[in-house]
Amino acid sequence: MDKGVANPDLDTIYEHLSESRRRYVLYYFLESGHANVEEIALQISAWEQDVSIGSVSVDEKEAVTLSLIHKHLPRLADHEIITYDQRSGDIVIGDNFDSVRPTVTRARESEQIDPVVRHPTESVLHSDPLTEPTDNE
Repeated sequence: MDKGVANPDLDTIYEHLSESRRRYVLYYFLESGHANVEEIALQISAWEQDVSIGSVSVDEKEAVTLSLIHKHLPRLADHEIITYDQRSGDIVIGDNFDSVRPTVTRARESEQIDPVVRHPTESVLHSDPLTEPTDNE
């Protein structure tokens, strides 16, 4: 698959939707233009277990986080549906998100999952690059 695909074809869209965790990432972005991987992992864990955010175990959230980082986010980023900064964990809607939005919206309506619960994160979206401390610091 080529990076920078202008508009994912229908097969590619349905391939992304075939995996629940990728669907849930896309559902999240129907309501928000940006997030952090930890924030999304917490919400996905709650959706998968059908519990509140506060009831999600640390182990479950960590398992979801790892699968997002190693499998699902890179696949979505390869098609520019999202943009993922591995260093900070920040995720934003990619250039091709709008081309999949109608299909994702219909899928979400059919699953009838709870709305996204927004909560503060410690991430700074699009922060300055890390720099080495100077002698003056």
